[in-house]
Amino acid sequence: MFCKGDKTSVMLMLRAFQTFSEASGLKMNGSKSNIYCNGVDDGVIRLVEEATGMKCGGIPFRYLGVCISPKRLGISDCERLVDKVTARITLLGSKKLSYAGRLVLIKAVYSTLHNYWARIFILPKNVLNRIDAICRKFLWHGNDSKESPPLVAWDTICQPKRLGGLGLKKLHLWNIAALGKYVWWIEKKSDHLWVKWVHAIYIKDKNWMEFVPSASASWSWRKICWVKDMLKPWLAGCSSYSVKLGYSWLCTGGTEVPWHCCMRNRFLIPKHSFFCWLIAHQHLLTQDRLMQMRITQRNYCFLCADAAENHSHLFFLCIFSRKCLFLVFVWFQTILPDRDVFVWFQTILPDRDVFEWWINCRMKTLMAKKVIVIGLASLMYHIWWSRNQCRLEGFVNSPENVFKKVQDDVRSRINICIAACKSWKAKEWIHLLLARD
Repeated sequence: MFCKGDKTSVMLMLRAFQTFSEASGLKMNGSKSNIYCNGVDDGVIRLVEEATGMKCGGIPFRYLGVCISPKRLGISDCERLVDKVTARITLLGSKKLSYAGRLVLIKAVYSTLHNYWARIFILPKNVLNRIDAICRKFLWHGNDSKESPPLVAWDTICQPKRLGGLGLKKLHLWNIAALGKYVWWIEKKSDHLWVKWVHAIYIKDKNWMEFVPSASASWSWRKICWVKDMLKPWLAGCSSYSVKLGYSWLCTGGTEVPWHCCMRNRFLIPKHSFFCWLIAHQHLLTQDRLMQMRITQRNYCFLCADAAENHSHLFFLCIFSRKCLFLVFVWFQTILPDRDVFVWFQTILPDRDVFEWWINCRMKTLMAKKVIVIGLASLMYHIWWSRNQCRLEGFVNSPENVFKKVQDDVRSRINICIAACKSWKAKEWIHLLLARD
């Protein structure tokens, strides 16, 4: 609440508080409240303190967890945000979480802590970079203190899913989109005290979209005008403002990957979906990549020992993985492809059925295709698991054991599929699938 810096104005405001308390039953806690004065004599401040029973606080101060200051928000003012992000991840995180589990936790941190601050302040880039670094380290290493190169660049991870990323927010662009709501309020002359003040002091009768701030204007006001210039082309065609749509517009550009729809299959086991994303980018630590990093000097497939190991060989040109694929496709009663998985990834067309690159789409319902994708994602995951088991323990799994694990994964997800299925033909296909060994 704001009022003039004199005893009479303060007493009138307190009287209004008293009337509100009598009507609602809610009372002000004087021990948790402060008064803040600017340009007021010390004598008047003492009189106000005696009349209200509240102490005079200093600026900057914290309100609802954020720093309130008339000056530009500095790095030290944001330490609380960085500490909260670190504490949240340390408390809930674990190195036993899968990549997919850590990704969910990072998204939760971004959508709560950072989002709250980003909608209020222009956050320093140094702070945003530190939050990115904390989350990047947690994604790839959990709470371990070790450092090693990430499997995929953070910029790629923060791309929208249609561009091959995982849909994490680019914090700087989200901050711009979140502050765009102030630009929109000013343009529409919303019924806010701050908007009325801005129009009275800065804009007056000028065109807001063409407004240029003076060099002597405050840093925050010049930044808001800069955000306005960034969003101006998009705002020109808007009838309402949405932070999400503003962010999507800022993220325009880049090449859409043809396989992004496969990663959006909500029936996929999350860790399998993340693993398929790594395969699509060809960023697993296969022997050919380890040789490039000079970690190993030998390049052979641990599963078949018959060829050099790379992504194309493992999925599915290797004799071992080919046998596993044959067993899975016989179970699904689907035509066996004669190409490796990366030819499939590269030949998906956006205007065709999303799963047409995996199976003969005219032979299956959409739900059946989704079930088959669950099986194929599980198969690739367990092939890689068997490869690592062979590399570390010297134990070579059998294709039949891998196939059994795939069956278990598919059957564990069948109940979700059936609950969402409305086609009797698809339900019949699923029941026949479960009846097969």
